[in-house]
Amino acid sequence: MTVGDTVRDCNAAALELLGMTADQLYGNEPLGLGWLVFWDQGEPLDDAARALKLAFRLARERSTIEIGIHRQDGSRGWIALSARVARNDDVPDGTLFVYTLRDLTAQRELEQENAHYREIVDTLHASYNILEQSPIAMCSIDVTGEVVRANMAFLTLAGADTTSIMPLVPEEERAPLREALARLADGAVRPVRLETRIRRPAGGATWCEITAVAMDEGLPDASILLLINDVTERRRRETRLRQLAERDPLTGVHNRRSFLQVLRERLASLDRLARRGDGEWTLMLIDLDGFKDVNDTCGHAGGDAVLIAVAAGIRERMRVDDVVARLGGDEFAVLMQSRVPYDAVAVGEQIIARISEAARTFPGAPPVTASIGIVRLKLGRGADATLAAADAAMYEAKRAGKARCVEAGGRTGG
Repeated sequence: MTVGDTVRDCNAAALELLGMTADQLYGNEPLGLGWLVFWDQGEPLDDAARALKLAFRLARERSTIEIGIHRQDGSRGWIALSARVARNDDVPDGTLFVYTLRDLTAQRELEQENAHYREIVDTLHASYNILEQSPIAMCSIDVTGEVVRANMAFLTLAGADTTSIMPLVPEEERAPLREALARLADGAVRPVRLETRIRRPAGGATWCEITAVAMDEGLPDASILLLINDVTERRRRETRLRQLAERDPLTGVHNRRSFLQVLRERLASLDRLARRGDGEWTLMLIDLDGFKDVNDTCGHAGGDAVLIAVAAGIRERMRVDDVVARLGGDEFAVLMQSRVPYDAVAVGEQIIARISEAARTFPGAPPVTASIGIVRLKLGRGADATLAAADAAMYEAKRAGKARCVEAGGRTGG
């Protein structure tokens, strides 16, 4: 994130994509001579000292830009740089720019590879020889998806007895694929791309990008050529980058930034969720009691082990749809949904019991309990006000003797 062109904060994933250290990004250290930013056409954006600031400025003007990076270690990559405006009271004019960096390298390489093979197919009139020898899974199909001819890479991916592309694709994506194939058969020029799971013969599924190209000549017994690329590893990398951005590195639960985003989304959708009968949402703010004694007695390694165990204990009590986060230090939060009437304080007491039990798993650790503030999400009350209400209830629980929970406007348990 930046204020103007000055970088205020970043995560490890951004530094890895950019190929620089935090001090270099903040402007405290010069960039190496090999670091450059490129436009699509391969021309340098500017000299290394000003290139990143210029990229940030262009992203603010255009919302999203795509740039190439030549890193100091000699590696190259492509990045989509998106900018949005956030509000922050700590900034004099209240304006903070938040940037999202998305790795496009695998996608660009895949597009180049697809373009290369499409050029070969077009140049040689889609000869069956090229179809058979291509390392990319390829098949020719008719407008209904029936496979007319396939190469060995396709048969390895989909199975030797595959007669149609449709059963390989999830049911909910078959109708859009049929419509796309019909458009190609009717003369659409632009290729159709679909990223989906392909069922494997031995079970399981592989994430693939399917490119469908209309063939005017070269394949007389079919009108459409499919190129199918395995993108499982790329999606795995993207998932890892999202986890780095959204998860607390110590406990694996959501971090503060990710949790606040989920909280705002739930608050914004309360009216729609209520009409749909999805029940209500409750926020629990959890502050550990006695955690300082753990650090003093067991050191920071022991403190970290207790935090990990506490986070696991909270997750074990919650359901899959509930959101657990570490807001910082020894403070946690839970956003939980209820589809039937329930006693929020009773759930909070169960969490306190789990926390006390989890803390005892580290040998020699002093007792740890928790004080919990509970507040139910209300339409029209923003995230800051909701957190403030939960925080006030949590401190009321501490004043009442700790190891208990207090519901804002409700009763106390402990």
